[in-house]
Amino acid sequence: MPKAKSAKTAVAPQKLPKILAFVNQKGGSGKSTGAVHAVDWFTQKGYTTVLVDADGQQSSSGWLHELQLPCKVIGDPEALFDELPKLTEYYDVVVVDGPGNASEVTKAILVRSNLVLIPCRDSMIDLASTGKIVQFVRQAREIRGGWPVAALYLNAVKGNTVLLREAKEALQGGILPLLSTVLPDRQCIKDAPGQASTVFRMKGTAPKSAANAYTKLLTEALKLFEAEL
Repeated sequence: MPKAKSAKTAVAPQKLPKILAFVNQKGGSGKSTGAVHAVDWFTQKGYTTVLVDADGQQSSSGWLHELQLPCKVIGDPEALFDELPKLTEYYDVVVVDGPGNASEVTKAILVRSNLVLIPCRDSMIDLASTGKIVQFVRQAREIRGGWPVAALYLNAVKGNTVLLREAKEALQGGILPLLSTVLPDRQCIKDAPGQASTVFRMKGTAPKSAANAYTKLLTEALKLFEAEL
């Protein structure tokens, strides 16, 4: 672990979510991709950052190993509950990649997180599946007096389609806010794990566009978090 926190950061550390989690009970929603890109983004901003892989598939930890970024695998809910606060003593931001199911692991993550992002694809099946995770978040917020701050975002969207508009309408009517930033469906994002990279490190117009979308998404999420402080 790092011996000391980074001295130069882009915003005041107290305005950062010490523990940022990507959760959804449905696999393939974009949790791991979002978590890995968040780690790389914060790292490039000058923050000490670690990813905690709580997903049984452990895809994000393998990806982080290739990127040579800090990562820990913790799949036990009791261990997560104990270890997540300890990690915040060594890192500016702890990013958690949650499991693709509604489980005790997910509940442990929600109890400890400051900011929770829920990726969702713009299909009716994916939209319907958000009900359980939203229920988990609502219960955690009731227990913790309004924490964690949480929001949904649409991921891997193919253009400005009717389905996208319907998805936005469906999610905007829920108890959690929907971030206005939409992550596009880009081949470069899909290729990033196989290339041991992220769109922030890849060259070309498409990766640059995708990197801008991730930057916009994370910036919007941080502003939402800051507004609740």
